[in-house]
Amino acid sequence: MKRSFIIPTLLILLLSVQIINADVQSQNSVLHQHSIEIERCINNGIRKADSLVKTGKPDEALTYYKSSLKSKDSLYNLITNSQMEEILSLYNMDKLILQREQRHSMFHQTCLYISVIIILALLLSNIHIYRSRKRLQKNEKEIRRLTSIAEEANEIKSHFLTNMSYNIRILLNNVVGFSQLMTEDGNLNEKEKREYSGIIQSNSAELIQLVNNVLDLSRLEANMMKFQLQNCNVQEWCNELPYLVQMRSEGYIHLVLQADVDNAIIYTDVSRFTQIISSMLLYPVECKKPRRIGMQLVYNQEKQEINFRIDNSPLADSAFASQKEAILQKINLLFFEHFNGSYRVENCENNPIIFFTYPALIT
Repeated sequence: MKRSFIIPTLLILLLSVQIINADVQSQNSVLHQHSIEIERCINNGIRKADSLVKTGKPDEALTYYKSSLKSKDSLYNLITNSQMEEILSLYNMDKLILQREQRHSMFHQTCLYISVIIILALLLSNIHIYRSRKRLQKNEKEIRRLTSIAEEANEIKSHFLTNMSYNIRILLNNVVGFSQLMTEDGNLNEKEKREYSGIIQSNSAELIQLVNNVLDLSRLEANMMKFQLQNCNVQEWCNELPYLVQMRSEGYIHLVLQADVDNAIIYTDVSRFTQIISSMLLYPVECKKPRRIGMQLVYNQEKQEINFRIDNSPLADSAFASQKEAILQKINLLFFEHFNGSYRVENCENNPIIFFTYPALIT
């Protein structure tokens, strides 16, 4: 649109310049002829005046001299006016040429601006496409990673369910089998009945504990565990822990406790917290072997947390590795992570160590 408008304008300017040049040339030619005629008349007048002077008629010669000078002045004025008109014409012509060049320059600048805008638009479009492609690649990589995690989790869960089904089936078979023996076999004496009854009770208790652990694990994984939260003085809690461990282990576990906690306070479910700690200090299965366990507590005021360390924990001992032990480890991990703590297990030179932290309140 702009280009179709500019081209006719340039043609008109060119025609105008040509017309002006033609007019100037015609005027110059007319002026030149008129100047020649005036100059010829002046020369004739001067020759006549010179002849009259020679013939002794100075008064008449003076008239011709004056007429020639007057004609020469008019000639000079004519030439001056002609030159002024020529200068004005050249000025107008230069002005038209300048306007033409300005329009030319404006057209080029407009084309340049449009080209720059198009290049910037293409560049931004390429950047957007590049970023979109990178984002898609990142999302695809994340989807593959999550898919791999989900498949691994499903495999672990399937393995877990298989082992749980096996363990539950064994316990149920023991309970059902010995119950049938007690009800169907009338020849059992009192000693055998007490023995079978003890087996049924122990298997029933273990089955209930296993089911409760599985339910607790499911609630923690779904973040649906309900806690009775309250403030707990760590030092007072530590004073009662050794006696609790000795009583529940029937004296087979000797706990050496070192607590440097000042007056630290934690906000927790005391019953559940005690149960979690006890699972690390007691045998995960029935065992009558004496065991010495070291436990250290340090209050880190800078991080506002309690650092725990348990040495020679039965729960972390590979000798007691089982499905029940794995469930308890998972429950402990999820419990401390729920309260913004940490939990990890290390084996250093056959010495199983459990490290965990729990946030403390600012006192």
